[in-house]
Amino acid sequence: MKEIEDLEKMLDTMIENYRKLEEENRELWSKVKQLNEKILVLEKEKEQLEKTLENHKRSLNTLVEKIQRFLSFTANQEMIQDEEESER
Repeated sequence: MKEIEDLEKMLDTMIENYRKLEEENRELWSKVKQLNEKILVLEKEKEQLEKTLENHKRSLNTLVEKIQRFLSFTANQEMIQDEEESER
């Protein structure tokens, strides 16, 4: 009889351990799901930031080109003025 009682206790312990592991497993899968969702959100944010960065880069390049043209135009105007002054 003692052996049967021991076996029952062992089975009860196994069942209890299984329930605990099952609950822990559910919690871990829930965390995995949350982390996967967060990864997706972060990937979208990264994409948006990369697009914004690219747009800013293009804008800055355009501004630099305009400034260079302006400086070139200004330099040409100064040369013309210098020539006119030296001709006088």
